[in-house]
Amino acid sequence: MLKWRLENKSRFYDTLLKWWADWDFPPVGYKSLPERIFVVSNDDNDVYAIPVTVGDSDMCMISFITGNKQATKEQRKGALDYLLEKVETCMKYNGYNVILSISGTPSLKKLFEDNNYIISLGDTNEYIKRI
Repeated sequence: MLKWRLENKSRFYDTLLKWWADWDFPPVGYKSLPERIFVVSNDDNDVYAIPVTVGDSDMCMISFITGNKQATKEQRKGALDYLLEKVETCMKYNGYNVILSISGTPSLKKLFEDNNYIISLGDTNEYIKRI
């Protein structure tokens, strides 16, 4: 069963470091990550994380979406769509009206397109969705 939670980077950073290493992705510095990290688990196994950066406008940014490479295909099924919907709902509730993300990863491009984000330009796309 899918469950989501909001994590603080101080508690979740070591997990992200492990996941990035598993994917051969260069680690993002601790100070470069936002405090809000949305996490989805399936049967108590963490599957995906979405860090969300906020500022002083009505726009927030999701970046460094990371999956647990050790999660099974069955555990991953539908989990990222589920988590993205939770991020959208929470951020809208907190007064944000636009989400921005940038990615050239094919699976993330499909995720954003399937969830009605607008491609803004180029090979690396910025996805914006009014929520």
